[in-house]
Amino acid sequence: MKKNIPLRMVTLLALTFSTYAAAQSQVTLYGIIDTNVEILNNMPKEGGDKANLVRMHNSGLQGPRVGFRGSEDLGGGLKAIFTLEHGFNSDTGTQADASRFFNRGSFVGLESKQHRVTLGRQYTSIFDALVLITPLAYSGAYEPFSPLLGNLRNDNSVKYRFNANGVSAQLHYAFGEQAASKSANAAWGGFVTYANSGLNATVVVDQQNGADVNGAHARSRKLATAMSYQLNTALRLSAGYRWGENKTDTDTIALRDDFWWLGANYQVSGPLSLNVAYYQDNVKKRNGVGDQPTTRQLTLQGIYALSKRTDVYAAAAHSRNAGLNFAALSTLAAGAKNQTGMSVGVRHRF
Repeated sequence: MKKNIPLRMVTLLALTFSTYAAAQSQVTLYGIIDTNVEILNNMPKEGGDKANLVRMHNSGLQGPRVGFRGSEDLGGGLKAIFTLEHGFNSDTGTQADASRFFNRGSFVGLESKQHRVTLGRQYTSIFDALVLITPLAYSGAYEPFSPLLGNLRNDNSVKYRFNANGVSAQLHYAFGEQAASKSANAAWGGFVTYANSGLNATVVVDQQNGADVNGAHARSRKLATAMSYQLNTALRLSAGYRWGENKTDTDTIALRDDFWWLGANYQVSGPLSLNVAYYQDNVKKRNGVGDQPTTRQLTLQGIYALSKRTDVYAAAAHSRNAGLNFAALSTLAAGAKNQTGMSVGVRHRF
């Protein structure tokens, strides 16, 4: 019995602390597990031939994650808030980012009814602005969100958001933390969004700077405008355009493109929704070469809700002049210019 006394004391202290912490603040443990089986054609195999690839994958609808989200009421309508979110690969159990544990987000801040300021590793403003307007909300099966957005998150960033009467605006700045240059490795962006009566419209700008190279740095600039409209309880339409330009540290154009999309989301019945999306990227110049072949992708997706937390889904997509989700042609078998993929999976949220 004496040997159990320290364990009991630790347990009692933990319960006491938990009770105290719950009285002062609210902390939520949450997560998503999303795993699917996928088949892709035109994949390379030994000898240079084309082959089909069947694999287990993740992130069909959302990236798997586990996180902690908390707030503390400071009085007068002001709250302290924080989020720590870890991404993992549900098909293998490995970290999504081996270099950092809380790769999806790590920030703390203050929030009132209309204002919010946060500091840490956070999503960019272009990510925040378009997530509710793109047809598939950055679904891995299959929305080409990486070419659309570029960097999804910035380290060392401060973000301010304002909300009132259907209007929201946001600015963020990420410190480059390089003594040689204030702008090298830094990033900034912002958006203005109006949402009311089924309409959601936004304008957003984003810039990401590279590291200092002999007093200069590369940069990526994006400007986007997009809109969605809920016609009725069942049907939502969306469309958007994103201008993009990437320059090297020598100020030459590495990429200049125009990205477009159209989408429709239809709630067939209570548990079943069907989504269709078309994406097109007109590459004006890549690495000094102009008039690149236009990349296109058509995606069909169906989601069936088994409960409030669990969904099953199926998706199919076909891309032209690129791999799926606008992956480079070099990822395909030699001579292949198109790719088709299909996936079936399960998503559970807790």
